[in-house]
Formats: sequence, C-alpha cells, structure tokens
Amino acid sequence: MIRTHTALALAAALAAMPCFAHHGVAAHYDDSKVVTLDGTVSEFQFINPHSFVYLRVTTNGQDAVWHCEMASRSVLERNGLSAQMFAPGTHVRIDGSQARQNPTGCALREARFDDGSVLRSSTLFGATPATTAVPAAQSNSIEGVWAMKRFTVSRYIGELTEEGERRRTAFDPVKDDPAIYCDPASPVRFWVNVNEPFEIRREATQVVIDHQFMDSQRVVHLNATAPLASAARSTMGYSTGHFDGAALVIETTNFKAGALEPRYGVMHSESLKLTERVEVNPATHELEISWTIDDPLIFKQRLTQKEAYVRTERWHERYNCKPGYQQ
Repeated sequence: MIRTHTALALAAALAAMPCFAHHGVAAHYDDSKVVTLDGTVSEFQFINPHSFVYLRVTTNGQDAVWHCEMASRSVLERNGLSAQMFAPGTHVRIDGSQARQNPTGCALREARFDDGSVLRSSTLFGATPATTAVPAAQSNSIEGVWAMKRFTVSRYIGELTEEGERRRTAFDPVKDDPAIYCDPASPVRFWVNVNEPFEIRREATQVVIDHQFMDSQRVVHLNATAPLASAARSTMGYSTGHFDGAALVIETTNFKAGALEPRYGVMHSESLKLTERVEVNPATHELEISWTIDDPLIFKQRLTQKEAYVRTERWHERYNCKPGYQQ
C-alpha cells in the first residue's frame, strides 16, 4: 500500500530532523511530500555512505519496489541496527520524504515493525559516548577516539562573496558532492561528521588523525612550516603543526579548489588557508576544535568556528564506501 500526501504536522517534524550525514536532504528529497509505504522487504543494502531498504508494495493489484535511503551502515550499527532487522520478507511500514528524481524513492524517516519496535532517523545523529573511562592522567590529552557532540552543518548565510555565491549556485549536489566519489571533501567536512568517530595519535614527527568517514586520514607534520615542493594540491591540503602546551595548532594550505561544505554547496578556492586549534577543555574533558577559514575569494572575512567532541568507542571495521549514488 502507498499513500502520498502533504501532512503539515508530519512535514514540520521531518523538516526539523537533521539532514543525512553525507549530503543535504533538500536537493534529493522533498520534505513537504510525505510518502507512507506498507510492504515487505525485498533487499537491504547495508553499506556506506548510505544504506538502502527496498520495499515491495502492492497497490490496486500492481506490485512496485520502492527504495528508501537511510543513514550510513557505520551509524546504524553503532545504534544497534543489524542487517537482520530488514531481512527479506520482513513486513514494515515506512514514512519518508518523496525523492525528487525518482517516483519510487524516499528518504526513510520512520519505520514501524510488527513487533511494535520503531526506528526513527531523528534518533541516530547524537554522539555515542565511550563506556570505558579514561585514566585521569590521559583525560586532558587530545589523543584517543572522539565523536562530534552534536549535529551541526553551517550554511554560511551572508558570509560568502559574490564569487562564493556564484560557485554555490553552480554546485550540483546530485552529481558534484564529493561523498558520491568517497572523497571526504575538506578538513572542515572531515570534522563535522555526526556519529562518525576519529582517532588522534601522536607520533615522533607527526600527528595522525584517522577518521572512519571515508576511511580518510590527515597527517600533521610537526617539523615543517610549509608544504613540500613535491606535494600535490589536494582536497585535504597539506598540514603543518606545533604544540602550544597540550593544544595542537594546525595550518593547512596547498588545496585544490573544491567543496568546503558540500551539504550546502559551500566551495573554496585553492588559496584557502585553514588554521585549527585542537585541545581538551580541562573542565568538561571534551575535545574542542576551532578553525579559522581564510579565503578572500569566497568569504567576505575570516571566519572562525568551534565544535565540541566526546570520547567514544573505537570502530571495528573499515568504512568501505561504495561510490556512486542512487535516489
């Protein structure tokens, strides 16, 4: 059974939910058009960066297979969901947002099962705190595994130059989002992945930051002040750094022009310079990361942002992003 309708109360609730962790929802789905599906699971693709449940529904004697997009496998697993929950043949009722390009596609917002359990996408985007306490001697160290404390994506409203807005308008999220190609996009995008953990570890001449998101990695070179002459420009740039007490200060340049925050089409030029400070708040023991965006071609002025992170558990498998995107 399929019902498509505009329900103001439900649409308002859906619009208040966070967008998917890897791309903004508006370009792909219409939250004002709520679809209700009642059927049985024919397939469940439990993958990164997004999972898909395929639902066979029957209306007026006609069968159709819908596919509804969900969060990443890594986020779903950390919230206790397994592939068995959407095993083929399972009866489920789904509320979702209608896909813009596909008449049988949706973004899953709520799934209700015959045993009374309910899966709501809005509950998947909080931090997953560690259950193991950190020894007091390590509580103020930046080393360890961290996750974003709260979900936030900046739209940079009013912050962009005319050129910045022009590039935003030219950005096509359906085909230009770096996540489609399993690219982490930028250091800013690297930091703001809700519920995707990252690990910081200090080595002799560098600090290595491994992120589960896209299996991406940043290396901060501690004994350098500028990129190597042989270093190619990249989406993540070249990072040098030093310690200011227990805080790590990072300067990153040598970018190729690209997407700073693709979920809202915010771009950057190859002249982008990022200055980041990574430190633990001694009162809360949370990791605080601030970054200053310096890109006069795209931004009207230097812009500093700050986010908080909590210690979380180490992940157990690779992200193994599957390139390509279907709606």
